[in-house]
Parts: sequence; C-alpha cells; structure tokens
Amino acid sequence: MPIYEFHCRACDSHFETLVRNRAEAVSCQHCGSSDLQKLISAHAVGSGAPDTPCGAAPCAPAPACGAGACPSCH
Repeated sequence: MPIYEFHCRACDSHFETLVRNRAEAVSCQHCGSSDLQKLISAHAVGSGAPDTPCGAAPCAPAPACGAGACPSCH
C-alpha cells in the first residue's frame, strides 16, 4: 500500500497519506477539501551494506548468505 504526497489547492498545505486503493477518496488532512494535486515523490535510495543477512559486501544475496554460502558469515 503506497503512501502518496498531496498538495491541497484550497489551503496550500502538503501532506502524505496511505492510499489503500485507487478508488479511495482522499481529502486534505488540514481543511477537508478534495481539491488535491498528487505530487511526484522521490523514492528513498539507501547506501551502505548490501541486502544480505550479514551486511558484508562479499556475501551472496539473501537467503544464500544466511545459509552459510558466503565466507563473511563465518
């Protein structure tokens, strides 16, 4: 279930809300208006350790890493 960012044209506020399905009506959390503009949100990009259980770079991607398939886990 994605979280969307909106701009309310009525009160000029910005807010985020969870939208469970496209047919769900969304209204401003501040003034209740439905005159909203859905904004394009940037996705978070992480840095650092790869997606492995041990977090070490030479590991194989999960789940092989946790199964003892990489030398860094031992």
